Amino acid sequence: MHKALYRVYRPKTFEDVVGQEHIVKTLKNQIKNNNIGHAYLFSGTRGTGKTSTAKIFARAVNCLNPTNEEPCNECEICTDTLNDNIMDIVEIDAASNNSVDDIRELRESVKYTPSKAKYKVYIIDEVHMLSQGAFNALLKTLEEPPSYVIFILATTEPHKIPATILSRCQRFDFKRVSSKDIASRMAYICKKENIDAEDKALSLIARNSQGALRDALSILDQCMSFGNEKIEYNDVIELLGTVNIDELFELSQAILDENTKKSLQILNEFIIWGKDIRNLINDLIDHFRNLMVCKVSKDLDEIISLPEESIERLKNQAENININDLIRILNILSETQDSMKSSSNTRILAEVTMMKIAQPMFDESKEALIKRIENLEQIIESGNIKVVTVQNEANENLVPQDINVDNTQEEVENVVYENVKSEDVSLVESSWKKIIQKIKDDRKPSIYALLKEVNSFNVKDNILYLIFNDNFSFARSRLSSQDTIKYVESVIREVINRSFNIQIYLKSEVANLNLEETSNKVDEGEEILKKIVDKDILEVKESIEK
Repeated sequence: MHKALYRVYRPKTFEDVVGQEHIVKTLKNQIKNNNIGHAYLFSGTRGTGKTSTAKIFARAVNCLNPTNEEPCNECEICTDTLNDNIMDIVEIDAASNNSVDDIRELRESVKYTPSKAKYKVYIIDEVHMLSQGAFNALLKTLEEPPSYVIFILATTEPHKIPATILSRCQRFDFKRVSSKDIASRMAYICKKENIDAEDKALSLIARNSQGALRDALSILDQCMSFGNEKIEYNDVIELLGTVNIDELFELSQAILDENTKKSLQILNEFIIWGKDIRNLINDLIDHFRNLMVCKVSKDLDEIISLPEESIERLKNQAENININDLIRILNILSETQDSMKSSSNTRILAEVTMMKIAQPMFDESKEALIKRIENLEQIIESGNIKVVTVQNEANENLVPQDINVDNTQEEVENVVYENVKSEDVSLVESSWKKIIQKIKDDRKPSIYALLKEVNSFNVKDNILYLIFNDNFSFARSRLSSQDTIKYVESVIREVINRSFNIQIYLKSEVANLNLEETSNKVDEGEEILKKIVDKDILEVKESIEK
């Protein structure tokens, strides 16, 4: 049977432990000075070497022929430990042995002296899984164990361990292994296994392991089977379902160029090729984070885990980017990443996200507002502005009607906005944030994301018109199903206690609708005059506005 790489190449000495030099140095000094503690807590994310270090330490304190505080791995104690053939070094999985009875059994065994070794070492893995009663049962033994007993507790979630336990342990925090160290270790293993691996392929595996060496070796194991004694960059991309670095640069540049059409086309190509949209969003976050780092730091080798040629491309791309743009884009992508965890339609979320990050006018954030102001300042400074005037029919005077940015030297169509809104429209506008928040709380992220993009509202004959910009035609098609309409109507009814029938239109279509409300209100002034002036001499004239 094939043995997994992370088992074959599990560290057997302190020297083999990758990326935890601060811990290794302390433990070796304790052994050298005979200053060994009775209880240790090893905490850190998965795959960072906690259990491996605990086993090495257990052999090192009991080794018959230690060299430089390292276990020899050849004496009787070391070989028996490596073969799981010794009773004095006990490894307990707290995930499946977490009851009070299990700890009571451990307490009983602690009473007996070691059969072969100098110390009895108890390694309790995933210790945070112990029940409260089990922790209480362990407390007294942990506080005052016999002189020949060492406890090593390992956990990925130290915050779940009671403070009374933590205070009785020497705590060592295992950090995430750097991508550079992971890639170096994989290169060493590939050489031992006679595998030809591309450096950028190993770098990609290292980045996707997120600091967990064990995860990286598991991916490497798959790639070895996939590549037939050769590991290439494109094979790793295919296996992981991730995004090619060249494609990332192309997509990010389209976003920075505010080319919405190209951004959506590239997104569509990813989907056609079966790429995971969540992975794409994660990769985009990493890419724009790297661009942000390039803007604020020159020493990038330790901060960005990419080949040198990719770092140079990042520097070049970052030259003409505003830091506020990067912050705005990263905020939107992070919100999307969070929303996708509960979304049943990740494609819509991704499409809306592309629209928002590629077009600041669709984003309401502070950074987007700054971007729009900066664009306006640039236009004003360029001088490409002309004032379009129209003749007022009432007094024949020429009055400035609109300001047109003269980039194409074509006059834009004048738009007249109604200054006075009906009470219903004002009610909907003032309550809209509460309405869409209720939809978000109902775990309808797709509907929530689309309704955030509503441009304006109108109400006539108890019909609430939701009006989108013309480039949101896909939003209308997505929202127009009968079930969705009924759901949104019910939410509005619940939030503002007002019933509307909903219809969805684009801005260009509103001009074809007659949305002016006819007023049947009685003129109060006219009624007062009728009471105090003889009706024979009272003449009411209609006021006509042109």
